[in-house]
Amino acid sequence: MSQSFSPPDTPQFRRLWERQNGLCALCGKPMPRSRAELDHSTLWKKWRPTFDHVIPRAHHGSDEIDNLQLAHASCNKRRGTAPL
Repeated sequence: MSQSFSPPDTPQFRRLWERQNGLCALCGKPMPRSRAELDHSTLWKKWRPTFDHVIPRAHHGSDEIDNLQLAHASCNKRRGTAPL
């Protein structure tokens, strides 16, 4: 799923955004809602919201909403497939 400018505007994304108050589930810092909120595209690549699996798919985690959270792209990448 491409997130070059803004994250998907889906019910699932909106529900997670509201549940987390726009904060990254991994570091607790605010996430930008769109590329327009940042000064440079490099920042967007690092700070954009991404879907993160609480129990990673590599460990048989599901794509159900209860197993998803939003995280900065850089936080999600750093975590990799490590369980929480």
